[in-house]
Amino acid sequence: MRRHEPPFNGKRFLLNQNTGEIHDLDNETDSCHIDKIEKEHIHMDDSYMNCLIRAKANNCPNPNGCFYCLPTKDKG
Repeated sequence: MRRHEPPFNGKRFLLNQNTGEIHDLDNETDSCHIDKIEKEHIHMDDSYMNCLIRAKANNCPNPNGCFYCLPTKDKG
């Protein structure tokens, strides 16, 4: 479910800059634990690819999609 308050601002994809995990808020599940991600670790964008580029540019560990909301992009 998209969230419109900061830091989400209605964007679809969330990069947890601490872990490198990328979430799709249109497919969010309770197992994603979005509410537990510290706000300073959140980067929001309109595309998965932009989040992946940001993760790699910032040397995030093992950037990939969330097992629960982006299983086609999950690398384990």
